[in-house]
Amino acid sequence: MLLGLMKYAGWTYLPNFATRQLLSIIHSIYPRLFGSPPPKPGTPAYQRDVRITYLAVVIGYLLYTFYDAATTVEPNYYQMLGVEPTADENTLKMAFRQFARKHHPDRVGPQGERVFIQVRDAYEALKSPVKRFAYDRFGPDALGWSQCSTLREYIRHGLMQASGFYITSTCILLLLSASGRTGPVAYWRYILLALISVYEMLFILDPSPSPGSASKLSSVLFADPASTAHTSFFKLFWPRRVAYQHIRFLHSLFVLCSFALSNVAPVLFPQPSREMEEKILLSQAQQILQLSNQISAEANAQVQTLYHSAHGPRTGTPAQDTTFPFLGELPNGGRPADEVVTLLARELENLILETQLRADGGPLKSAVDNAVERERKRRAGVRPGPEGWIQRSVSRMNGYVNGYGLAAGAAASAERSYDSSPVRGERTVPGYVRGRSRSLG
Repeated sequence: MLLGLMKYAGWTYLPNFATRQLLSIIHSIYPRLFGSPPPKPGTPAYQRDVRITYLAVVIGYLLYTFYDAATTVEPNYYQMLGVEPTADENTLKMAFRQFARKHHPDRVGPQGERVFIQVRDAYEALKSPVKRFAYDRFGPDALGWSQCSTLREYIRHGLMQASGFYITSTCILLLLSASGRTGPVAYWRYILLALISVYEMLFILDPSPSPGSASKLSSVLFADPASTAHTSFFKLFWPRRVAYQHIRFLHSLFVLCSFALSNVAPVLFPQPSREMEEKILLSQAQQILQLSNQISAEANAQVQTLYHSAHGPRTGTPAQDTTFPFLGELPNGGRPADEVVTLLARELENLILETQLRADGGPLKSAVDNAVERERKRRAGVRPGPEGWIQRSVSRMNGYVNGYGLAAGAAASAERSYDSSPVRGERTVPGYVRGRSRSLG
């Protein structure tokens, strides 16, 4: 137990110590290998050598601990009896008799009594299908659960016992997250823990491979125990091991991978220094400022275009250019004429009023729709029906908003038709841009 804890504790200091020693050896023979002096400390080449050496040390130590965890698993009862986990009751009986003839205390003496008692207890446990099922999944501890007698009770109690590892691991991960020592691998620790829990559930709920647990036990787990379809990676490399041994190996694998990720990830994906972060932040701020200036210039060009489109005889202001759109600045510091501002404000009011009328619904929306429909018929040559004063007012009000250059609220004596054609007897003043109320809105 103490040796195992020392192996895990070695992750805190052993990689750095081994990296320094190994790097000094490599740099001592560097001229003979590459024909040039080794890089000086602090240079990019030296930092590269440090990362490569550190990575090699961590991977080598990980492989060693992985091999040690895979080979130091205690033997199960099947291995003690020298049979396969799929052996039936007759095979177990024959194996125990052969073992008793060779290793009975009367033959080998008192020194073999402990081993003989252990194998005898294993044989007695494996004779019962229910206890054998529980032993395969939860280990020798399951044989001491005297309060359990059925398969369901063993599974329920075993799952409660197995949840302790995940509760403890989750609490440790949460404490690391709360203390700020998570780093870039915290997410992958949670993912790894979730994968380990899924595999453990598969091992626990997997049907027993022994023929003695067929029929009734397999019906609970909805699978055929004698089928080879559930052969996995673990069965391929360790065919004589049972589920509880694989589960213990997975627990060790989670701890090893957690330590390895904490040491390998900062080397493979180093965090930028504070100066580098400031440079990156400054570069991003400059890009944002440049984009905002471009957006401001484009918006100003659009506004100037609208101002120029409104200048002309229609507003009593001189036109600045005959080419449209004109993106230059207006005279007098870019300030448009008062007539233009008044026209734009009136058209914006009409646009807001038109939108509100159409959104509210009710009689006003119906009046607007009827006015539009009558105007369409009039333009198509159909004589419109009589309309009331409300419809006429709404029709006049929505002239400019619908893009025909009619100002809402105009005097009744200067009433225009829906397409901006003058009424009978009215003099027409040619505008600079005709029918531009849609672009202005």
